[in-house]
Amino acid sequence: MFVLSALQAFGQGESAVPLLGHGGARYRLETSWAKVKPTVGPVINAHALAEDRDGRIYLVTDHPQNDFLVFEKNGDYVRAIRAGLGGGHGLEIFESGGREYLLHIDCGWHFAAEGWNPSAGQGRVTLLTTSGKVIRKFATPAELGVKDGKFMPCDAAHTPAGTLLIADGYGSNYIYEYSLEGALLNKWGGPSRSAANLSNAHGISIDADDPRGPLVWVPSRSENQIKAFRLDGSYLETLDLPGTFAGQLVFRGDKIYTAVCWSKEKGTGKRLANSGFVLVLDRKSKRVISAPGGSEPVYLEGKLQPLHQTVPIFKHCHDLYVDRAGDIYVGEWNAERRYPYKLVLEGSGSR
Repeated sequence: MFVLSALQAFGQGESAVPLLGHGGARYRLETSWAKVKPTVGPVINAHALAEDRDGRIYLVTDHPQNDFLVFEKNGDYVRAIRAGLGGGHGLEIFESGGREYLLHIDCGWHFAAEGWNPSAGQGRVTLLTTSGKVIRKFATPAELGVKDGKFMPCDAAHTPAGTLLIADGYGSNYIYEYSLEGALLNKWGGPSRSAANLSNAHGISIDADDPRGPLVWVPSRSENQIKAFRLDGSYLETLDLPGTFAGQLVFRGDKIYTAVCWSKEKGTGKRLANSGFVLVLDRKSKRVISAPGGSEPVYLEGKLQPLHQTVPIFKHCHDLYVDRAGDIYVGEWNAERRYPYKLVLEGSGSR
């Protein structure tokens, strides 16, 4: 196993791994956080995580046996949600009208229970309650008359206006805005020759507290960038993260977090397999302050220098969630069907 050889490189077991990260954002690694057996709650890819109002962590996975796994923060297994959706890639938990909802993003890549031979089809967005009851399956853009090619969405965000933004990161690279009732309200983004170009729009998140107004942040993962837009889709700015193929941003307190699925080989620019890590940024300045599992962030003349994996713990960090204690739950793609790891912030007191 990849992680065992990495741990052996540091000594005997998890406790021998040095703290990961830099400066005031260093973390202790917990590889055995999820307390569930593969026979009970199997995963293929641990794609994305979020927290409900009861403080439970939801994991979306693409194993055909279950769509979501639910855990307590200490990793105790609670239950699975099995709605027969498949292709789980992104999720969003939000409240509307005093009721809590769960959004399932099927990216169109579907796996069998065994092996690694996914089939590519049309994706789908499904609205559920957090108990697992399906409320609505949204029509695809094509079914609503918008012919942008195959719909293979990656992620979604609930806006302050109560609508949903869907990032079609494996398909058209457009952002589609839907009402909760399923009406298609707007379309923006997509490929272009401008700074607003989106290439592999792999996630989407909203910073509702930005002093400039609510901003939508979308990775242009193939460009090693994350781009900011206003809610109407007008482009604002680009955050360069050289050397990294990063996903959606998570905003927590005075910091921003993102998962890096691949990094580039130092000095060559070649994308490397099994080279993921995590980034922690200062929320105000947007400067990277820590890279758990990666190289120390260095700025020269105000520009971030290319980052790369330095500690071979993670394979492909696909997405993450950060709780109020500042601890990070990391889901991985193509990582030997393993469950999320937890990074416990040094000095947070979490166990």
